Amino acid sequence: MPRTSSSSTRPTTRRSSRISNQRPYSATVRQPRPRLTPPPEIKSNTVVVEIPQRAKRGRKPLDPSSSLNDSNSLCTSEPLDKPKTHPRRSTRITPSELVRRESALEIREAECSRRAAELEEHSLSLSKKEDEASTLLSQIAIREDKAILSQLEEHFTCALCYEVMAQPYSLNPGQCGHTFCALCILRHFFSRLHKACGGWHESVDCPMCRSLLVITPDRVPRLDITFPFVPNRTAAAVCESIIEKLSRSSPSSGLVVKREESESTWPGSEWDMEWGRKKGKSKEEEEIEEENADLAGWREGGNLRTEWLKKDREGKKEMLHLLKYWTTMRSQDFVDLKQKFGV
Repeated sequence: MPRTSSSSTRPTTRRSSRISNQRPYSATVRQPRPRLTPPPEIKSNTVVVEIPQRAKRGRKPLDPSSSLNDSNSLCTSEPLDKPKTHPRRSTRITPSELVRRESALEIREAECSRRAAELEEHSLSLSKKEDEASTLLSQIAIREDKAILSQLEEHFTCALCYEVMAQPYSLNPGQCGHTFCALCILRHFFSRLHKACGGWHESVDCPMCRSLLVITPDRVPRLDITFPFVPNRTAAAVCESIIEKLSRSSPSSGLVVKREESESTWPGSEWDMEWGRKKGKSKEEEEIEEENADLAGWREGGNLRTEWLKKDREGKKEMLHLLKYWTTMRSQDFVDLKQKFGV
């Protein structure tokens, strides 16, 4: 007996009838929410209350370019729009291209060499100008030092030793105003002392203008106003400042005058027969050497500066000693000083 299917026993109902039995489609559609209208203002005697309107909520629009159903876009980590790159093929350089590149490199090398030569020439010119500027500055410094030294020797030279004054002292009374070194005027003063009696029987005068000094009394104690010397502090300050400035000057060579071999010399002779100078040195060169030697002597450690400092210290020491014991010194003390000075 054939088996009857369950589908045959069930009442057959068409799909169209099932749909027709349900609610119409329009009833299942969700109606939009009505908008909330703000209530009218509630007015009172003193307060006005206003209810703000609720903001709308909208759905975020979907990006049409994005595909959620694409499984490849979810599985891969690389962006979809990344272009695919292929490895570059190695191309073979032709001989003509190699020649062209080699010629370009040679031109570049020649240009670099020319530029290096120009820079070297420019550097040499700059170094030459720098040497000329340094030489000019040294010449200016030498001229300034020579001018200062000439002023020092012209206005502050002792008339007795013909050197720069060391510890300058003037005579008392200062009728003449002449100033000398301390040691020089002491030697001149004690040269008039009589060694036998230890007194000055003759008048002592200025060695330049013959103005008479104060007579030294023989009685002890003497007054301070009878001391025959007065320190010239202005001349001492000027001499010290100028000598200190000359000591700080930097040593530099002076101008060298070129001299021809045939000028004032015998052929094959070592000495210049006209002036008694060695071959290769002219008169101008010797003058420059003498001036430079004078400047070098006044610099730090020079012989002229050392002698001046020594003379200045000794003159100050002797003058202070004589001034300290002037009122109580006797004839024998004066004789001892005369022998000490060797006059």
